Parts: sequence; C-alpha cells; structure tokens
Amino acid sequence: MIVQDLQTFIDERAEHLAVMHLTRRQDLGVERMAADYSLDMLVAILQDKRSTGRVFGVQVKGRDRALKTMQELSLSVSEKEINTAQESPFPVYVFLFTMSNDQGYYRCFRYPQTDSDKASGLVQQDQWHILNEDSLEQIINDVNAWYDAKKQLAA
Repeated sequence: MIVQDLQTFIDERAEHLAVMHLTRRQDLGVERMAADYSLDMLVAILQDKRSTGRVFGVQVKGRDRALKTMQELSLSVSEKEINTAQESPFPVYVFLFTMSNDQGYYRCFRYPQTDSDKASGLVQQDQWHILNEDSLEQIINDVNAWYDAKKQLAA
C-alpha cells in the first residue's frame, strides 16, 4: 500500500513542521499526543519556562502539493473533525502544511465562547491564514485574551 505509506509520511512530516514552528518560541511547550484523540498536540503557554495553565489544542494535516487557491483549504477539514473539536473546553486550531513548499496555514477550529466574547471581538471567523511568526504571535495573543476574558467572568 504505497498510497497509505505516502499519506503516513506526509502526516508525520506535517507534525514535524508544526513542532518546528511552535518550538521556535521560548514561551510554548508542545506535547504530542500518543493516541488519536482528535488532537495531535497540546500546546502550553509558558512564562519563565513554567506553565501558566493556559493551553490550546492543535490538529495537524498535511497535503502533498501546494494550493492553487485558498478555497482548497476548506476541503481539508471534515465535518466529523469539526464536530469532534466542538466539545473541547479550550481553543483548538488546525495547522495544514503543504509538502511541496512546506507552507503552513492555520484556522481556528474551536474557540469556546464566553458571554463577553461577542462584545470583546474574541470570536474568530472561520478563515484560513498563512502560518508564520506573526500569525503565531496572533494565536498566542488570541488564546491569552480568551483566558483573560474567562478569568474576568469567573471573578
């Protein structure tokens, strides 16, 4: 089964690319999930190399060729995967990497809403973005903003 082996290779390579992107930051700890729990990674936000208790999930996907249009990305995520992520109590992102040029893309898969999310603008749209250092900074800012809003509601 060469096709199965190729997809396994693509998936593993995509996970390595995700780890590479995430571990460039000193303030993130990455835990790869050993079993298939619909998440490939659990990412902890660190402060002074210690956990803040703030985490987000990442599901990683890979494809063998570059994208012709951004619309192709929408076909990369199944309804079942979206529904599974909806139960998560923390933000979940999907990272997609193309093997032909190692380009990464991301979108928010699950962004749990608090009562103040609509007013604060924290609910993200279902859009794909290019994954780079700036967008990873935006992901961290969004996750931190979500935890801050959740903390304020609990107070």
